[in-house]
Amino acid sequence: MVNRASTAEPGKNAAFDDGMASASPRVLVVEDDRDVAGLVGRELRALGFTVDVMGFAEDALAAARETEYSLMVVDIGLPDRDGLELVREMRKRSIAAPILMVTARGKVEDKVSGLANGADDYLVKPFAVPELRARIAALLRRPSSMKDNRLVVANIVVDRDALEAIVGGVSAPLTRKQFQLLELLARRKNHMTPKRMIEEALYSFSDEVSGNAIEAHISKLRQVLHSVGAEAKVETRRGIGYRLVETTRCNQMMKRPGPADLARLDPDGAFAARLAEDRLALARFADLLEYNPTDDDVLADLESLAHRLVGAAGTFGYPEISEAALALENGVHAARSSVQSGYAAAAPSLDLLIGAIDAAVPPTRQITKN
Repeated sequence: MVNRASTAEPGKNAAFDDGMASASPRVLVVEDDRDVAGLVGRELRALGFTVDVMGFAEDALAAARETEYSLMVVDIGLPDRDGLELVREMRKRSIAAPILMVTARGKVEDKVSGLANGADDYLVKPFAVPELRARIAALLRRPSSMKDNRLVVANIVVDRDALEAIVGGVSAPLTRKQFQLLELLARRKNHMTPKRMIEEALYSFSDEVSGNAIEAHISKLRQVLHSVGAEAKVETRRGIGYRLVETTRCNQMMKRPGPADLARLDPDGAFAARLAEDRLALARFADLLEYNPTDDDVLADLESLAHRLVGAAGTFGYPEISEAALALENGVHAARSSVQSGYAAAAPSLDLLIGAIDAAVPPTRQITKN
């Protein structure tokens, strides 16, 4: 194995464990962003796992061949190799541990590609820590023969073999019809399900169905999900149908971090300090691009920094920074595709991101450029 520095513990070996008993489940985290890797590692250790953190795909593959892991958490954007290629290579080598992909790529085709290449679940940055825990717990509960017969939506696990829904580790008290309804909506997560399709799934042709039967089942399902703390809800689109959507992400993006949140997610203030460094880097990018607005190398580095901040800032409880970083990433990507516009098209987004960091981390206001 190549001896490279871990993203969570600079200067130490790429693989490390936390000194816990070897009998505890062992998890491999493959993430090159040291802040996100550190956060995931802390959360897993707090749950009793032994954790190895790698920042490079090459090291992760070597570790997975040498060590029997209970679970692997893999980021797609790795510096030496695409995470999808890593997962595909692991499956070719018969490495069967469940894999949770974590990435800022949130398009449907990205998720489909990840699952098609061998991942068992997919978590989009920025993510809420409770959702990370729930997805990890769900994956660890799955026997290999049942992997394809469970549906996961936020902290809800729909077990189609046991005919049971687990929400945050607790069995939800659902009737048979309510379970069938939840299973259908979970299978079509984020997609509208027409009322007629629900009727066909819940009733036979010979059943007499009252006009408001589906509405009544939807109402009861909502009550049960709310009572057990589900981080997903059933939305109604009048005249169109119903869909099950995750609320965790929306709540995480809308919530402003309080002192308790920041103390838990960033106990030593390392991420806040990293934001101050990133703020200075953004200012340097602005200076460089002012003189040469079409320098693709500089634009590429700026796009990479923005991409990292999209996931890391949102995960650490800075939604405004995450949203501004996403706008900048998209703006720079568009600028690189258009030689005529260059940096000018992305400049407002860069100013917005710098302002968002200044508002979130006031000490950076006192840092001046040389």
